[in-house]
Amino acid sequence: MQDQAPRISASLRLAEPKELVGMWKISGAGRSDCLMRLEVQRIDSVNAYSLSDPSGCLAALVGTTIAGWRPSPEGIELAGNDRLTVLLFAYGDNGAAQATAADGTLLLLTRVK
Repeated sequence: MQDQAPRISASLRLAEPKELVGMWKISGAGRSDCLMRLEVQRIDSVNAYSLSDPSGCLAALVGTTIAGWRPSPEGIELAGNDRLTVLLFAYGDNGAAQATAADGTLLLLTRVK
């Protein structure tokens, strides 16, 4: 019997921040859509990149202040002022990025064209 964890033969690709810059929409059942713009300006104090929330809906949607975003091998993370990940939008098999809000609502993240 083998006592070691299985080795991962391939790792997930970490997107470059410049690939993700632009307008994104968060939508969820029974919720109004929330638009945000991912930017490439680095915020070292939160280990993330800046984002703008033109409609001011993001904090209400996730239940706390969002200080920035960062790419993750699984998708896109939204970070709080404490540098911790508040919400992870993970890419699914269908290519859509999704997360579960604190109240259990499924949230979808899509790029706005």
